[in-house]
Amino acid sequence: MPIYEYRCNVCGKKFDCVTTRVSEKARVECPGCASADATKLVSRVRYAAGPRQDALASNAEASLLRSMGGNVSDSVRKEIKQLADTASKRGKRRFESMMDTGTSDSIEY
Repeated sequence: MPIYEYRCNVCGKKFDCVTTRVSEKARVECPGCASADATKLVSRVRYAAGPRQDALASNAEASLLRSMGGNVSDSVRKEIKQLADTASKRGKRRFESMMDTGTSDSIEY
């Protein structure tokens, strides 16, 4: 559900408005003075939580094993697990960098 931030043009109070869909037209009403005269603000996008690193690792590991047919030796399985763990750490850092900077290009490995 999108959450939009507004500033009331009458009393200056900042407030949020939650909609059920991006395409839905929000009914804006200031909680301070009940005015419908408000300006939509450009807000930074944040998420309650990013991707879990262990979930990223297990998904990458399962995908690699599937692509190899699943019949691999224990040593190859161990290498795949290490590769998946490394990839998940990089993916988590890239996600966090995107949330902080708006781009994933600034990440160094």
